[in-house]
Formats: sequence, structure tokens, C-alpha cells
Amino acid sequence: MKKMMLIGESGVGKTTLIQRLSKDAFIAKKTQAVEFCGRFIDTPGEFLENRRFYPALITSSVDCDVVAMVQDATRISSLFPPQFATIFNRRVIGIVTKVDVDGCNVARAERFLANAGVKEIVRASSMTHIGLDILQDILA
Repeated sequence: MKKMMLIGESGVGKTTLIQRLSKDAFIAKKTQAVEFCGRFIDTPGEFLENRRFYPALITSSVDCDVVAMVQDATRISSLFPPQFATIFNRRVIGIVTKVDVDGCNVARAERFLANAGVKEIVRASSMTHIGLDILQDILA
């Protein structure tokens, strides 16, 4: 089984995705620091929101096989800098969350991730389980 680190702004659904994908008992709470949850690494949104924490993200990625950059389809902006994915020497995927929420804009979210250097994007919903099977396959 592969390990995945999730990166994204606060509230985009990183911890909820881990909860849905995890076969272990996992209680979701506000992530305050880098947390190792079985085969997942959960990062605080503040690590993306504040550039001085980028080295912590790079260092934490050493312990994973896949880096997942998570973008909420309901947000009108993104904090991922251009070509941000290239700082990781691991497989990087993009996950667009909340794809089933009214008023979401999946195409915009995918453009944000593409601008950040992501080549492989998965559309997902923790509520209706869209895309979770694809993410499980990536982790297999």
C-alpha cells in the first residue's frame, strides 16, 4: 500500500477525504500540525497559506509515495503557486473536491491545479463517494 500526503487550503476536505478513504478508525478534527494517519499524511491548510511552511511540506513528502494537491470546486481562487507541483520529487496528483455541490465550478478548479503543475486530476466527493475508487486504486 502506498502512502499519500494531502496538501490544500483550510476547509477544502483533506481530512474528510482521509476519513472516507481510511479503513482504520479515524476521527476527523481540525489539523493543527502534520499528522500521520496510517497511510495518509494530513497537512494543515496553513502550511499552504503561509510560504514559510513550504519547507515543512517538502520534508514531509519524503515519507510518502503520492502527493495530492486538493482544490475545492466551490472556491473562486487558489493558493497553489504556479508550478508548485514541481517542488516535489514524488508522483503528484490533483484532487478536486466538492464536485457535487450546487454552484461548484469543476473546470475552474482543474485549471487552478493545472496551473500549479498537476498533470493527473481526480474529481471527488466525500459525500457521494465520487472518485474514491480511483483514489483507492492509486493507493493500491
